[in-house]
Amino acid sequence: MKKQSLLLFTALLCWQNLYSQAIEKETWEAKPVIHTVGTKYGKESAVIIMDKRQIEYIDEKEEVAEYYTLHKIIHINDDRGIENFNKIYLGVSEKSDIVDVRARTITPDGKIIELNKNNIKDIKEEDGNTYKIFALDGLSKGCEVEYFYTVKRPTTYFGREVIQSVFPILASSVQLIKPERLKFEIKPYNCPASPVDTLIGTKKITRCDFTGIPGAEEEKYAFYDNNLWRVEFKLSYNDAKQKGERLFTWNELARRIFSVYTYYSEKDVKKVQDLVKANAWDGLGDEVKKIIAVENYIKKNYSYNDDLKSDEGNSLESVIKNKIGGTIGSVRLYSAIFQNLGIRYQFVLTGDRNKFMIDRTFENWNNCDYPLFYFPAENKFIAPTRPDYRYPLIYPYWGDTNGLFCKSTSIGTFSTAIADIRPIELEDYKKSCSNIESKLELNNNLDSITVDAKQIYDGYPAVDYRDAFNFSNEDQKKTMIKEMAKMVSSTDHILFSEALNSAFEATDQPFIMHTKTKSAELIEHAGNKLLLKIGLAIGPQVEMYQEKPRQQPVDIEYGHVEKRKIEFTIPAGYTISNPNDLKIDETFKDNGELTMGFVSNYEIKGNLLTVNITEEYRKTLYPLSQFPQFRKIINASSDFNKVVLVLQKM
Repeated sequence: MKKQSLLLFTALLCWQNLYSQAIEKETWEAKPVIHTVGTKYGKESAVIIMDKRQIEYIDEKEEVAEYYTLHKIIHINDDRGIENFNKIYLGVSEKSDIVDVRARTITPDGKIIELNKNNIKDIKEEDGNTYKIFALDGLSKGCEVEYFYTVKRPTTYFGREVIQSVFPILASSVQLIKPERLKFEIKPYNCPASPVDTLIGTKKITRCDFTGIPGAEEEKYAFYDNNLWRVEFKLSYNDAKQKGERLFTWNELARRIFSVYTYYSEKDVKKVQDLVKANAWDGLGDEVKKIIAVENYIKKNYSYNDDLKSDEGNSLESVIKNKIGGTIGSVRLYSAIFQNLGIRYQFVLTGDRNKFMIDRTFENWNNCDYPLFYFPAENKFIAPTRPDYRYPLIYPYWGDTNGLFCKSTSIGTFSTAIADIRPIELEDYKKSCSNIESKLELNNNLDSITVDAKQIYDGYPAVDYRDAFNFSNEDQKKTMIKEMAKMVSSTDHILFSEALNSAFEATDQPFIMHTKTKSAELIEHAGNKLLLKIGLAIGPQVEMYQEKPRQQPVDIEYGHVEKRKIEFTIPAGYTISNPNDLKIDETFKDNGELTMGFVSNYEIKGNLLTVNITEEYRKTLYPLSQFPQFRKIINASSDFNKVVLVLQKM
């Protein structure tokens, strides 16, 4: 939504009495010297001495132009540091114009090797955009790399600068330079900062300074991008024309979104009426059935193309005719059909909580990337641009975070919307499960085990498997079945397999992978004893043992339950000598309420051993203070994975 619709709003920033200005040009020291970083950073592969970001808005003729400058100095300590900085990647898209770029290596003995600009190359990424890259010569341990570049890029009045990275930063700054009439606001996230304003002539400079920024390494079960130090900024006032009137508010975005998504002609309405009549949706009676039928039909018969941005390609007439739409066109189609059917809904915009989220108190429209439909009567959602998700499931990272709900309102015959920022609720954790039902039986020779296993996935986990199964060819499906069988039996010697409820539409049923395998890997002989590696029957488990202190809170994709039931037929003449190894109880309660746990127990009746395991995580976010308990529970599943039962002759 963002990249297309925000173009509608740039007209707000074109005013009278504009005049040309000169940008602040970046420079570097004529005679650089190697910095001393001290023993504190001796084990770091690289240390960023300086990281300076500058965003400057200037008046050029009748437009406001935006220039971006990045300037870094990096001290290299070892081979890993050399590997990370011997090539410099410039975040310059083909829509931007390079104003200046300079780079150099300063060797430990003071020699300066400057970049030959002819060595700057273009590379094309998977997103289709072309970027710049260049290699630096002369890097060695103890050297420094310095580079800066300035680009003129498409003007936007929202921004984000992520200032933390894997390497520590001694000093960093972010500054906005703009005409005095344009009043921006800056907000820091995950870090302390106090923006300072300075007025120099007709230019106002807002600056944030940071020192001693620690390096941040990626950690398991953590949303790396969202936890990094960053600042976000937005234009809030234009004193030249609309003094005192706040710009780019959430209400304004809601009005704009409503206007864009409900734009269709009488001819479009007639085509939608014909579509509804042809599919007999109005006769379904139940509103949920109508929503499900419409979503399944569109996602089976229409294609979604995120790169389709043109007005013509997103007109409702074009979408219906060509059966393909971009974000705007696809949402318009759903909207028009729901309106025809009398289904109450709200447009919702959301961010990705794995990266950046909507903040009620700070109107950064750049964080409103993804569209949803919300149905108040059901308190449920659909994700129109995700063909792999079906009502009521949405992409989990778009939920359990704030959303911009566009609540429609009417003034006479005029309809618009107002904004309501509130959480987007995911489905209850109990509805998402990854279960195993497995029966293990030794053969007569006691040298292999038949494993009859059902892997049962419901709710959010089922989507990934349905997605993989539906978009795979036959060879890929066979590989997938082998890998899934191997997860619970440690072998791909498959005797039988079937996948049940694999259709996307089967959201009311779990996806089931049923396999029978013959496994010699789960049993070993040790003299007159048999060793049963029963722990492997729950599949590979994550281990969390780390030497460094945890830096980030615990984030998981969605709350869920994992129940495993394992039945093992004890062979005649044998007994299990260590059944209590199967008993693990590791749980955590927050203010008396269970929020996560791993509990395993067993029962022996006659010659049948039954093991029941429940592992659950009821939240998507656990604070850093609860990480030790989370780690214990994760490791409890890993500990069970290692359980080996000893079968002795009676």
